[in-house]
Amino acid sequence: MLQRVAFSRYLNPLNAAEARRNFTKGAEAPPFVYQPLDIADELMRELDEMEPNRDHPAGALIGKSIDSVRRLVHALRERSAEAFDTMNQAADWYPSSDLLEKRYVGGSPTEKLNVSAEELIEHFEVAFQARGMTSWQIDRDSVMSARVLVDSAKQLIRVNPNSKFRHRDLNRLVVHEIDVHARRAINGSQQDLLCFSTGLPGSLSTEEGLAMVAEETSGTASPGVLARQAEVCRAIDEAKNLGFRELYQRISDRCTPGLAWGICLRIKRGLAKPEEPGVYAKDSVYLAGRNKVHAWLSAGGDIQKLYVGKVGLEDPVDQWVDQGWVKLQPVPKFWL
Repeated sequence: MLQRVAFSRYLNPLNAAEARRNFTKGAEAPPFVYQPLDIADELMRELDEMEPNRDHPAGALIGKSIDSVRRLVHALRERSAEAFDTMNQAADWYPSSDLLEKRYVGGSPTEKLNVSAEELIEHFEVAFQARGMTSWQIDRDSVMSARVLVDSAKQLIRVNPNSKFRHRDLNRLVVHEIDVHARRAINGSQQDLLCFSTGLPGSLSTEEGLAMVAEETSGTASPGVLARQAEVCRAIDEAKNLGFRELYQRISDRCTPGLAWGICLRIKRGLAKPEEPGVYAKDSVYLAGRNKVHAWLSAGGDIQKLYVGKVGLEDPVDQWVDQGWVKLQPVPKFWL
């Protein structure tokens, strides 16, 4: 199912640019238009038919993955704050009070956004060739709130052709998207269970946190990124009780209008009524995951254990290696 269905096409608004223009002209909330998930009932039936024996450890893993997809399908069918809240709570995406209290030194990138999407795509193609990752493809996709998105199940990177990048983003995004997301997917595909390639339940926080720590370790991190991610977490907490316009105004008091729009778009996407309280809280995983991965590595954690596939810090990788479920796989050189 994950190979067949591109859920991001249903999550992100089809008319983001037009909606922003209308919002700037005074609309209470951007009039987002979505591709309807007409196949939701069919997908739910398929998920029911996939139900494994959860008494077996492998069945329990697969079952949790199925549950997370079921909650996503439900949220995209209903597009209500309640459905998204159910998904957020089950995934533990709401930022904790400790995370909300974190403060980081700000700073903004000084380079201009003068690198085109085509230049980035060429850079990705060279990086894939250099790493022998020739099965991966790059797709130009304008229906995205992010500039770049990795679809592990399809071995595909999506790039928004309308986006602009900074020169330092070229190497940073190779580290983030290829040396973490794509590499962990490829390593996971070498294991017997495909869920190690598409992502174990709860592994998303580790996935995105590892990508942020990889940027820091490789010296490619963007200036002020931790401060911006802290602002995202703060906005997620506020969006539970605020509509789009009020949230945007509150963030604009602390950030630039462009950043305020980007944050609101990311955390209000998918909702049928963005003018009302409600939030898609997934983006909290970047900072929460970064802090957990950083602490785990500082305490002596073995980076190889995080590269057996798309696993989380809480997963018993040592046991799985001993039992033969997984085998250790290659790790990018900058970690060593």
